[in-house]
Amino acid sequence: MPSSGILGEKNIEADSGYRALPDGYGITMAALLPRDPNWMYIYWEITANSKARIAREHGHDIFEKASQVLRIYDMTPAGTDNSKDFDIPVMLEAGSWYVHVQDGGRAYCGELGLVLPDGGFVGIVKSNTVSLPSGQVSDLADSRWLAVTEDFNKLLQLSGVEYIGKGSGEVAKSLAQRWEMLRSVFSRAASWGVSSLSSRALQKPTEKKFWLAADCELILYGATEPDAFVTVAGRKVNLNPDGTFSIRFALPDGITDLPVRALSRDEKDSRRVEIGVTRMTA
Repeated sequence: MPSSGILGEKNIEADSGYRALPDGYGITMAALLPRDPNWMYIYWEITANSKARIAREHGHDIFEKASQVLRIYDMTPAGTDNSKDFDIPVMLEAGSWYVHVQDGGRAYCGELGLVLPDGGFVGIVKSNTVSLPSGQVSDLADSRWLAVTEDFNKLLQLSGVEYIGKGSGEVAKSLAQRWEMLRSVFSRAASWGVSSLSSRALQKPTEKKFWLAADCELILYGATEPDAFVTVAGRKVNLNPDGTFSIRFALPDGITDLPVRALSRDEKDSRRVEIGVTRMTA
């Protein structure tokens, strides 16, 4: 039996088939990762063969007399600013380092190397390039957020949904629900009443050179439990299988009251929404 708990844990680890990660993989490499607008993380490996090659090319004592640094380059496309390049003193044996930058929203690359006493630089290995987020509110003011098609944009602008104070998840949910509702409106709307403007009225008058005809209708839509009993202005409404409903009305001048009432199947719960619409034609 093992003489200590630590030894016992090692034996259990070995018996279970788990192995510790190796200290290295025998490849000189460096990988740069973004963390947030002002921080990055880099890890690296420099093999003994790479160090021996540098010592042969630049002197056997180069690692003693030179400063070990991580050089950060500004790689922002179409806006590279060499003045933003800087060095961070590091220990090559550390294998990893956190990097702080002043400016977010730019692209950076790192290179591990040695700064010689005369100011010269000997590069050892360069990392990949990463782009950091800006860390500030976007200058874009596109109110047509989540636009899929031109028709979808128009429907959202007409729908009157209020998004102020909602998070992005709530906005996306509201948009999806409204879009599904609008689809049911135009595909399955029942019609009550007759349009106040007949098709004959929309025909071009033969006695006039310039003319205009216009009218509007009202579409009321909603949703509830699929087995509920729903009335609009006292008239029963047939629900779709998913509980949605929509009705198209002729809209006369004046005030039109359209109370919507829903009664649960067991008649224990009810909900009511009061809708009033005013039309003025001039």
